[in-house]
Amino acid sequence: MRSQFEEVWRRRFTERGRLFDDDAGIAGWTDTGLETRLRHFQRVWPGDEPGAQWLDVGCGAGSYTRYLAEQGVAPLGADYSLPSVQKARLRSEAAIEWMVADATRLPLKPGTMDGVMCFGVMQALSGPEQAVTELVAATRPGGQVWIDALNRGCLTTLIKRLLARLRRRPLNLRYDDPRALAALLEQVGAEQVRVYWIPILPGRLSRFQPWVESGVVHELLQRLPWLGGLFSHAFLVSARKGEHS
Repeated sequence: MRSQFEEVWRRRFTERGRLFDDDAGIAGWTDTGLETRLRHFQRVWPGDEPGAQWLDVGCGAGSYTRYLAEQGVAPLGADYSLPSVQKARLRSEAAIEWMVADATRLPLKPGTMDGVMCFGVMQALSGPEQAVTELVAATRPGGQVWIDALNRGCLTTLIKRLLARLRRRPLNLRYDDPRALAALLEQVGAEQVRVYWIPILPGRLSRFQPWVESGVVHELLQRLPWLGGLFSHAFLVSARKGEHS
């Protein structure tokens, strides 16, 4: 059964799908936040064979789904918000397929997708276990798995968590530990797990965002994981499903 936390977020995302028309608004991000996340994925994603079958879980208005299609793969966009899926279909090429589905209960046969991605979803779940299990199960052996999450160890998040505890108020989002999420992926049959940091500056400092996305800073954060973890609001995890899983 879904927790109250998850039900609240389901209602929020459904309502956002009804009320908003822009991709970022439907997804619950700012324009700069969505654009930054997409750029980070574009930087590190190796691509796939033309026509490869990909699943975008939590697709919202389809920003990533359309990007996958532009790169030559065959994406299937999935979201549990029907209004969001309807708007994604209207603004996308007719060849892209869509479905209404929950990340924790995917209506797919195991091992049918060449790649899966799940962005902007983990923070709205009470825990990552069921969704990660479903994502890996849907992927063929050797296929790619990509997940993003909000970073539990980021300095600003640590401050936010401390203030929430002092005020005795729950956080309205859930944050993940990158190492724990990587370990969970390995536990359910993934291999070659790698973490990529996503530093995102506040809107008032967005003019400096290109600097923190420079090649030098990217390489520094990857070489010094403690630094990346401390100053990155979010992170990406990539993996391959084990050949014998």
